[in-house]
Amino acid sequence: MSAPILALQPLRVLTLTYPLAPLSAAACGGCEQIDYQLVSGAGPGIELQRLPAAGWLPAHMSLLSDEEREARERAANERALAWLEEHPVDLIHVQGAPFFAVADRVSTPVLFTLHLARRLYPQGFLDCRPRHLHLQCVSETQRREYPDQPICAVVPNGVDLGRFQARQQPGQADAPLLFLGRICPEKAPHLAIRLARAVKRRLHLVGEPGPFPYHVEYYRKEIASQLDDQIRHFPPPALGGKLAFLRQAAAVVIPSQVEETSSLVAMEAAASGVPALGLSRGALPEVVAHGHTGFLADTWQNLAEYVSRLASIAPQACRAHAEANFDGARMVASYRSLYRRLTGRLAAHAG
Repeated sequence: MSAPILALQPLRVLTLTYPLAPLSAAACGGCEQIDYQLVSGAGPGIELQRLPAAGWLPAHMSLLSDEEREARERAANERALAWLEEHPVDLIHVQGAPFFAVADRVSTPVLFTLHLARRLYPQGFLDCRPRHLHLQCVSETQRREYPDQPICAVVPNGVDLGRFQARQQPGQADAPLLFLGRICPEKAPHLAIRLARAVKRRLHLVGEPGPFPYHVEYYRKEIASQLDDQIRHFPPPALGGKLAFLRQAAAVVIPSQVEETSSLVAMEAAASGVPALGLSRGALPEVVAHGHTGFLADTWQNLAEYVSRLASIAPQACRAHAEANFDGARMVASYRSLYRRLTGRLAAHAG
């Protein structure tokens, strides 16, 4: 018996990330990196669409006041609503965008991936959650933050393992430590600087502030004043540059001051055969196997005690852990299945 005609039609999905952050393979933000993988690997039977980029990025993001930023976010929501009137879709996948604020103005199912710690979202942002807004977590640790909300799925983050090749030997004795990610108070690269100073190691800070004045002020006060021959800052590189930084690093340092819901940086490090040094916050213990793929501690001072043990972490063990747990292709397949479940397309295009 042939499948219904409707089941043969591609599943149309609009993905929305934070409108003031660009989407690219070199994006700093986790939700942008996940969305890039989804758009790149959607596969047959699913049409993933993004709004045209024109008009989303201000010329000087870092100069926006809070009022200007909020105005641009509202404008982005209105633009998305207007686009949806002309281009109907089967599902809206929201990652980092403020679209949850206007989800009640559409009848299309909305999947909201909760990439951030709960306390970083606006207070009461789920008080009037419409029934067609489905919440999804990226780790079991994060799910426990929402005992009062129905969570439709937990889809762990992943990375494109084919883009990373594990090195064969641990880092050299004089190899630098590496901070890779957004330069902001929550990610706390200033603690990575303190760690590097304490253990007398070089540190490469790779990343940039986000489009918020407090990020820029944080960089000016806490980071720029610390830069010298030991502590060096680099803007986000293309993929080849990121791989080079990882290959050269003794370890990646993850000193976050918020409850991590996941850690793409730790996953990329493991895929490259590089250990992680992280503060034990949120879901980081789900990603870093203490003593096997890196070390975790409660304070940066305690973390410093593990720097001398980095050579004991085998690159092959890190890579094997990444292949078993952080396969981006498996993540994309999980999202494809979730898209079908939320839209009732369970029988369509099983590949």
